[in-house]
Amino acid sequence: MTDDRKTMPGDWDALVERPTEISRERSSLPPHNHDLPPALTVIASSWADLVGMLAVCTGALIAILVLGERPALPAFVWAAALGVVWWLFSAAVLVVVRQATPGMLLAGISFSEAVRPQRVFWVLVAALVGVGTFGLSGIIGGRGSALRLAAAAAVVDGAA
Repeated sequence: MTDDRKTMPGDWDALVERPTEISRERSSLPPHNHDLPPALTVIASSWADLVGMLAVCTGALIAILVLGERPALPAFVWAAALGVVWWLFSAAVLVVVRQATPGMLLAGISFSEAVRPQRVFWVLVAALVGVGTFGLSGIIGGRGSALRLAAAAAVVDGAA
């Protein structure tokens, strides 16, 4: 804050108005229809979930190194378990809140409708199978069919 402005403006969080030319251009664009995602995107979502797990695993191993210890084989197992537990928690929250796993959000896909609470477990299992098969289970039987069957909702292009 400067001396000449001793109070916070009332509209500090308001977006700046856009010029009308841009508004007209955007309104003339066709609405985005949610199509089935390409197979490569479904594979990418599984790889993104794997990268998220490995990032937490790597962070845990780096923390062990920073503490001055040398990671032994049991430390790798615990770090991998930490990555999976982190992913399970974050994915369960995101499936309920954003209708997608972390990898699905990173790949830009989501479910077309909210996932029922009884189906969240099966969505997590299908996503873990996708991670374990490096995304190949997501393209067998159609684009995102394992996730689609687990959630009882279509997998669509465009994250919610």
